[in-house]
Amino acid sequence: MAIHSNPRVTGLAALAGLVVAYVRHAVQYHRYSWDSLLDFLGWWLIHYIAVILVVGITYAVTRGKESLLFGRNESLHKLTLEEGMIYGSIIIIVAAISIFLIAHWVPIDANE
Repeated sequence: MAIHSNPRVTGLAALAGLVVAYVRHAVQYHRYSWDSLLDFLGWWLIHYIAVILVVGITYAVTRGKESLLFGRNESLHKLTLEEGMIYGSIIIIVAAISIFLIAHWVPIDANE
């Protein structure tokens, strides 16, 4: 599942890993760049694998309980792996961008 037959699906998951790595680095360390290319690639790879695992586990749970979660009949369309990867990656990207924006717009006083 880490490398899908459709390169757009793999690229979207890689982009989600990149966005999550950047947001985490910016929010946690208050830095917007990495010290080296190797450091950047390590962060990106770890977050890419995390995105694949989260989307894969979510897909498996959703696929197993699809009729319970979505109220669908068995004869209706089933969620495919490609659709699950696309939806999951987009949700992760939107969540990471939301966290980045909230972290920069909401003033937090650390002294209180």
